[in-house]
Parts: sequence; C-alpha cells; structure tokens
Amino acid sequence: MKRDNCFDFLRFLFAFNVVLGHLTVIALFPELQQFCGWFNTGLSVTGFFVISGFLIAQSYERSSLKSYFIKRAKRLLPAYLFVILSCAVGLVAISSFSAAAYYKSADWWEYIGANISFLNFLHPWLPGVFNHPLINDNSVNPALWTLKIEVGFYLILPLLMVWLRKSKRPWLVLGLIYLIAMIYRNGMSMLGEVRHNEIYIFLARQLPGFMTFFAAGMAGYIYKETFLQYKRQLILPAVVVFVAEYYLGWEIFSPLAWGIIVLWAAYSLRALNNFARYGDISYGIYIYHGPILKILLSVGCFTTFGVWPSTMIYVVCVILTGLISWHVLENRFLKRK
Repeated sequence: MKRDNCFDFLRFLFAFNVVLGHLTVIALFPELQQFCGWFNTGLSVTGFFVISGFLIAQSYERSSLKSYFIKRAKRLLPAYLFVILSCAVGLVAISSFSAAAYYKSADWWEYIGANISFLNFLHPWLPGVFNHPLINDNSVNPALWTLKIEVGFYLILPLLMVWLRKSKRPWLVLGLIYLIAMIYRNGMSMLGEVRHNEIYIFLARQLPGFMTFFAAGMAGYIYKETFLQYKRQLILPAVVVFVAEYYLGWEIFSPLAWGIIVLWAAYSLRALNNFARYGDISYGIYIYHGPILKILLSVGCFTTFGVWPSTMIYVVCVILTGLISWHVLENRFLKRK
C-alpha cells in the first residue's frame, strides 16, 4: 500500500548524510577532509529526532502500552545488539592484541557492558582496535551516541502523551516542554564556553536539550490536520527563521522551524512516498557504517585502491549491509508475533 508520506526517504537521506559526513572527518585524507563542511551530521541527527517525535507519538496512540514497548524493542534491539556483539567478537581479527589478551582485557568487557546498556560514551573502544594513523579516533562506532537519546525518549513518551491528552491545551504543554529544553540546551552550551569545560557541552547534547526537536515532531502529529492545511503558508517563514538562526549560531526557534521543514518535506515530496518498498535500510546503514569505514581503513583499502575507489567500496558495503540486515534480521523480528 502506498504511503501518504516519505518519512522513509528522509530517514535514508539523513542516514546517508551521516555516512558521508563521518567519512570526511574520520578518514585522515586531505582529498576527503576538504569536504568536511559539506555534510552537517547535526542536521541529520535532529531530523531523526523530529521524525521520531511524530512517528513514535503516532505508534503510541495506535498501541496498548505493552505493545508499544514491544514494537520499540523489536525495531531497535536486534540490529543494535548484533552490531555491538559482532564487533566485540569479530574485531579481534584486526586488533593489535593477541586473541587471548583481547578477550581477557577489561576493555572488552567494559565495551560490551557500556554499549548494551546504551551508555556508549563510557567505553566506546575495544582493546587494540582502530589505533591506526589514518583513523581520526579509535571509538568502534561513532553513531551510537544518539541511541540512548532515542531510548530515553521512548521511555518518557507515554507519560508525555498522557499529560498532553489530559490537558485542554496541548499546545501549551508542548510549548512548556520546548521552552524548558531550549533553556537547558542553551544554558549548558553557554556554561561550557564560559568555563571551558567539556562536561557541559556533553550534557547539552543529551535528551533534555534535544526535546525541542522531539516536541516539534510530536506537535506535528497532534496537530497534523492543521499542519497539513497550512503547510504551504508555514514553509517559507520556517526556512527564513532556520537559515537566520543557523548563521547567527542561535538555537531558539530553529528546532521548531526545522521540524516544520522536515514535516513539510515528508508530506510534500509525494513521488518518494514508496521509497522503502524494497527495504527500510536507514537504521542499518546508520549503525553499521562506522565499523565498516574503520575496518576498510585499518586493512589498507584506501591506501591500496586509492581514496575515490575505496569511497565507492565503502558506500556499496554500507548499502549492502543495510539491505542484508533489513531482510535477514530487522524485518524478521518486526514480523514475529
């Protein structure tokens, strides 16, 4: 059945932007790093959050509480656990440690514990893995930091939806959530700059701050009919506000503006509504691309075949892995009763 939106395409677009963006900052080749400014991965991440706010609110209202959590687990966990455990087990092949030292290392166990519990930032590396002069950092999977934010949102959304539905003015509740999140994010960022302390920057990049984008998506769902009626009138002011704040370095109304732009695109690019008919690979390419890129760099693919041929190999490997993951793993779990 043909969909009435192109969220699948937008998620793929955002994920593929991250795939290319990480290539330009992780691989230490001048030919690639000259394109660093071309791919804003922050826009992709926040675009994901807007879409999540919309779709997860919709999923909650169409489910019982039990089935809501089961659906979220079935969508998120199979591929996530697979990439964590397969990296933990398989990357011994390129580790500078012996197999015995690798599996006995405290780093190995800490990596598994931190990542399975969605606390990737506590221990993102494996013993002797990706310590290569052509790799910008030795973390195993630089994309996983956003998953704990998604999970946090999944957990609090039922409470937010109950609050919204009991309120006679849902827009006021959403506005309050947005305001608190905006103050938190900007406040932490300012503290980090004033005190030159990275911990505040880290805290600014956690769930409370990103709730502006989730709230924008939730508002789009709750007021969907009104939005669809006025989306043509809203898009130009949203673009103007977003561009103005982007160049000013502000984040006050831009999360709301970005939410309007994303939702406008989802319900306006009708030719792309059935984009994922052969497989929804956006989640797969997002969580697999980091290890794939770093493995190719570690085994010398980029120095042996050259930067641009290796870039094509990287992209093809990521797409194929996403397709295999969807058809062999992800979709099978989604279909299970």
